[in-house]
Amino acid sequence: MPLSVTTSLKKMLKMKARKKVIQGATSSGKTYGIIPILYDKCLANDRIKVTVVAETLPAVKEGALEIFKNFMYDEFRWRDSCWNASTLTYTLLNRSKIQFKSFDSVGKAKSGGKRDILFINEANHVPYEIADALIIRSKEVWLDFNADSEFWAHTQILKSENSEFLKLTYLDNEAIPTETLEDLLERKRKADEEERKGLKGYWWNWWQVYGLGEIGSIQGVVFNNWQTIETLPKEAELVGRGMDFGFTNDPTTIIDIYKYNQKYILDERLYKTGLTNSDIWNEFKRLQLDNSIVTIADSAEPKSITELSRLGMKIQGAIKGADSIKFGIQKMQQENFLVTDRSVNLIKELRMYSWATDREGNSLNKPIDDYNHTIDSVRYYFNSKPKAKAPRSRLI
Repeated sequence: MPLSVTTSLKKMLKMKARKKVIQGATSSGKTYGIIPILYDKCLANDRIKVTVVAETLPAVKEGALEIFKNFMYDEFRWRDSCWNASTLTYTLLNRSKIQFKSFDSVGKAKSGGKRDILFINEANHVPYEIADALIIRSKEVWLDFNADSEFWAHTQILKSENSEFLKLTYLDNEAIPTETLEDLLERKRKADEEERKGLKGYWWNWWQVYGLGEIGSIQGVVFNNWQTIETLPKEAELVGRGMDFGFTNDPTTIIDIYKYNQKYILDERLYKTGLTNSDIWNEFKRLQLDNSIVTIADSAEPKSITELSRLGMKIQGAIKGADSIKFGIQKMQQENFLVTDRSVNLIKELRMYSWATDREGNSLNKPIDDYNHTIDSVRYYFNSKPKAKAPRSRLI
């Protein structure tokens, strides 16, 4: 799709301060506007260096880098000869370059050297110490984020000199896909319904942050017992696998579960919509998943489980009951989890999966039915004991 000159893009082009802070709702066109702006700056200036940063390398690849590639292909500007896949750097003919990186320590951020332009995508997920080390070595800075809570961009950057603030919403993005707008308006309906009942609960707060671009807080997050790790340790033992079925709007998800030093490691292997059962089996083989381990799947789809079993997958349905969701959550809350950096969708869902509330804001002791596709995969494993013992295995 060719670049659309949206209201979001026009507003960002007017920003003049050295440090540009862009707080926006979901689908407001923040990143989709910043990427072309930075590319045009490279075209207009010889030998400048642009660094695009996110929380983790998978987050960079699935976020800003994917948007950059799509923009370049759609505008017929991409040259394979300009792209270095090993360093994730695109070098223009005038020797200006755009590099895509992540930093997990202040030392690495400092050793990254100086740059002309820095763009921190989803800045609220990057620690301030790392961001500060990057900002001080940059002539121009762009930050974008959804403000699910106040963080260092508000308390540090906007209180410093030569900074500028812009708030965007989906109304600023005329290029928003029809299906995305439909989903947003459904969430707005839920938020309005809560407000009519005198309740400022989960959906009301969600709409403040992701619909209106306001500062909020995701209330009553279910899981706080997890942290990310960069790579899977060689000594980690594969002990299980969970799978949740999806198709049109909901993805099919597969999570591998490892044990390491008395902790579980969760590793996202599949998150994709539109898969038939034969497609799932083909993905299973493509990913070279260890089929000696039992895959615990959603027992609400017995026909899918039977068909996948006949295709060759070692699979069984999860144990379900009236309180199976609550039971699985309780089992998961008793553990300490490590989550691989590449588990981008699982990380997003862990941050968003929250308890539902009543009109007074009291917890209903049940989670919202959203942001749970990967979490359900994990929960199926903890709800059910596999019938076969897993061998020691490394991630393929």
